[in-house]
Amino acid sequence: MKSITLTVIFEGHALNRDEKIAGNILSIKKLTYLSKELSYISRPAMRHYLFNTLLKAYPDSWKEAGVVLQGSGDKKVVQLDIIKDDIFTSAELDAFGYMYTVSGGSSITRKAPVGITKAVSLIPYNNDMQFNANHDLVKRALVQGINATPDPNQREEHMSFFKVSFTIDAKFLGQDVWVVEGYDYSGQSLIIKGLQKSFEYIEEVGKDEFIIYKIQGTAKLELGRISFYPVGKKYKMVMTLDKEIKKERIRQILEAIKDGLVAHSGGEDNTIIPLFLIAAPVKVPSPVFHPYIHLELGEDKPKVIGLSDCFRNSWLEDKVYVYVSERFKACLEPYKEKVYASWEDFLIGCGFLKKEGEEENASASS
Repeated sequence: MKSITLTVIFEGHALNRDEKIAGNILSIKKLTYLSKELSYISRPAMRHYLFNTLLKAYPDSWKEAGVVLQGSGDKKVVQLDIIKDDIFTSAELDAFGYMYTVSGGSSITRKAPVGITKAVSLIPYNNDMQFNANHDLVKRALVQGINATPDPNQREEHMSFFKVSFTIDAKFLGQDVWVVEGYDYSGQSLIIKGLQKSFEYIEEVGKDEFIIYKIQGTAKLELGRISFYPVGKKYKMVMTLDKEIKKERIRQILEAIKDGLVAHSGGEDNTIIPLFLIAAPVKVPSPVFHPYIHLELGEDKPKVIGLSDCFRNSWLEDKVYVYVSERFKACLEPYKEKVYASWEDFLIGCGFLKKEGEEENASASS
């Protein structure tokens, strides 16, 4: 199982609204780069679109983790609740990380194994605006004898190509580490001291080591293992997800990015579908393609540039998967020996999909 990075170019339209300006003008998020004003979609917004797509596409595997108010007085904040959920029960906590405040002001944090950049426009913002008014409702009110006038509003608009990158740390996803006071095991449940956290359906398999299960009908399915290691007067608690569940979570994330994300903003339905995608297993989980890939705009189709730099990066583990839609052009001929023939070959090469007949052969040999 290898760490993966993907860089995507997609077409988007004001997918991340910002604050209202001048009372009734709904703005978009913008930044300045090389004296040009570019719109962008924030990392939290991209995380939302990816997670929302996973919820819809794989409802049996992905669910919203529980939340809790932590803090005191007017300083309470909403946090993901690791007492109700953990990486075994919540793919969201596993993939996107969390911060949870415990007593005494300390906290348990998990860096997101799925790294996401901002999605920044590749075409400058040109001060486009949309002007609206609720004429339909006003007309309806007038018919009903209600004295009403239109309520005008404006919104900034920007249609552009955007670039975004995702990086999956395959070593970190599926593993979580806490430092805890200790634990109590009753033979039926495992209770973590100082956290009011308990694990049910647990079985001791060695000194300070347990298997956690999920009951599904009459079957008992292994979710992973919990191990404890003494660290001074405390314990390092290591949670390790079952390898096949981990593979499936990563595969689902990759499939969602490849096929497109659900994106809803400003009352409009949109999609974040790759018009160009480059993905590869990497030795170091870093968005190595992101600085290189760009679009060269001309009278003909936009041309993807930067591929030669991508293939020279020494963090690449193996071959590279590249998808180029009919709307773009890209020169792949010099690199055809370094490119996977299909998406399926890419998933197999990275260890997230078995070759056809592999399971049958394994069963026959056993």
